Amino acid sequence: MGHASLASPALESLVDLRLIATSDLHASLLPYDYCANRAVSGRSLSEISRQIATARAQTPNSLLFDNGDFLQGTPLADFVASRSRRRRAHPVIAAFNTLGYDAVTLGNHEFNYGVPFLTSALTDAQFPVVSANIVTRLGNSPLRDQTFVPPYAILKRRVMDRDGRMHNLRIGVIGFAPPQIEVWDRDQVQGRIRMRDIIASARAWLPRLRARGADVIVALAHTGIGSVEVEDGMENAAAALASLPEVDAVIAGHCHQAFPGLGVPAAPGVDPMLGLLAGKPAVMPGHSGSHLGVIDLVLTTTPAGPRRWKVASGSARLGVAAGQATTTARQLRKAIGPDHRAALAWSRQVLGETRVPLHTHFATVTPNAATDLIAGIKADHVRAALAGTCWADLPVLASAAPFRSGGRSGAGSFTDVGPGTIRMRNVSELYLYPNSLVAVALTGAQLSDWLERSASIFRQVMPGDQDVALHDDAVPGFAFEAIPDVDYAIDLTQPSRFDPRGRLINPQARRIVGLSYEGRLIDPARRFVLATNNHRVNVESLTRGAAAPEPVYTAAMRMQALIAEQIRMRNTVGQPARRNWGFLPMPGTTVRLQAGIGSERHAADLTGYRAQFLGSDATGFTHYRLHL
Repeated sequence: MGHASLASPALESLVDLRLIATSDLHASLLPYDYCANRAVSGRSLSEISRQIATARAQTPNSLLFDNGDFLQGTPLADFVASRSRRRRAHPVIAAFNTLGYDAVTLGNHEFNYGVPFLTSALTDAQFPVVSANIVTRLGNSPLRDQTFVPPYAILKRRVMDRDGRMHNLRIGVIGFAPPQIEVWDRDQVQGRIRMRDIIASARAWLPRLRARGADVIVALAHTGIGSVEVEDGMENAAAALASLPEVDAVIAGHCHQAFPGLGVPAAPGVDPMLGLLAGKPAVMPGHSGSHLGVIDLVLTTTPAGPRRWKVASGSARLGVAAGQATTTARQLRKAIGPDHRAALAWSRQVLGETRVPLHTHFATVTPNAATDLIAGIKADHVRAALAGTCWADLPVLASAAPFRSGGRSGAGSFTDVGPGTIRMRNVSELYLYPNSLVAVALTGAQLSDWLERSASIFRQVMPGDQDVALHDDAVPGFAFEAIPDVDYAIDLTQPSRFDPRGRLINPQARRIVGLSYEGRLIDPARRFVLATNNHRVNVESLTRGAAAPEPVYTAAMRMQALIAEQIRMRNTVGQPARRNWGFLPMPGTTVRLQAGIGSERHAADLTGYRAQFLGSDATGFTHYRLHL
């Protein structure tokens, strides 16, 4: 169903309805960078509260929604999750209550701290929380499922038409989340949460919502913008969801993109200029309060039939965060002030010292002290935990990823801890996610494939190429993992063996060459233990099934707590990275690398590439030419 404008002299009433949306806030409530311990501008719920107030003031009929991933993402969120007892509402929920949100849905990161924590946080919500495909028990069909929260809500509102007359309007709001939650957070949700396919759930619940009298249906879809063609188990299903006839507007998220906008390519059913998915108005308002989504619908009465209203036209746009002191912002700051101050005190606790800078600006092109530190902590813990077990005789290796590595999170999203004092806030900077430590037993062949998947972040580069973008934008930088205790080279002339989802696409391709341990090439059949994290192990189980490496150990504490404990015990950490991997040389070939704000201070790490600084762009990213 498209939303072309109607031109009929017989229209009885026209109602302007505005849908205002945030998504992927990741607990970014105030314009403050807890990792850097300083105020920032350009994002946060506080900064876009001015746009919310303005958008509401411009039309008498408006609703405010959030599209999920609101509970995790900053040291503030980590601090709240670390408290065993709380008497106040979760600061994000308090902020939503203060701003008067009309409804929200859940994202995948809501489950990172566990189902009991999420359930407790939601008890203080003064608004409906909806999701149709997150369930506690699967039935014979979606309508027979026991959903974790209500699948939908019908918001009854009195609205004013253009002639000043009042009407009763029933706005249906339904939520969806990626079905992959069941795998990504298996350790947290197993036995508690099951997931339905987004489109299968929508096809079942949307007619029910319409039959219950919804005049307008808004899909809060914590899912990215993919193909309009339906595929089973789609992670990015927003366009396919918009194609369903009952849906009038879509609020998308999950991928941290800005839609409408040129960052999303045009495709069948996807119009990034007008902000349309399958002809329906849609927004994806960035992340961390970078943007505000606004959808304007014009409703008209219908002359006959079961529906009283239909959408005559719709448009979508984004507003950019621009903070100013407003009454709403001051109210928000007051509501979450106690948690902000407590989080600051917690984040400033001294844990120890580092001898060397710990940064991730160049972690995907050269061995890195920050990821080496994390890998070393993992390996030492697992080695001690497996002592006396049947796994004790196997070599213990560890992988680590640069979780803060720019990309869609922006030029400020890199780890950058200077030599000297390490504080609690730096732990969140070093390890962004509340993962748990998991160790797996694997063969040399599986270890090679583990690194092949990591190398999928790079584009194919041929000898003689000039200034080719090194990274594949479709693969986030944190998908790259290094393993410090083995030696290897990466052959960029080879195509990627795996696609971004980990599926084998080029069986003959091998980018990882010369993989060796303690100076000897690794036998494909030799057994190792690899310390990694629960998310990576769960994704491996999704893509490999029975062929995935066997878990042999899971730590009781989260990685952030383990890192903090180890820094306290060691007092002094950090050493220059071991030069164990690099790219095979390609004389006469250059690539371009994008790094973060302040990366110039660490340019000596790129000495082997004869790096040339190419300047900074308008978004703050710094660019380098590397000679391979």
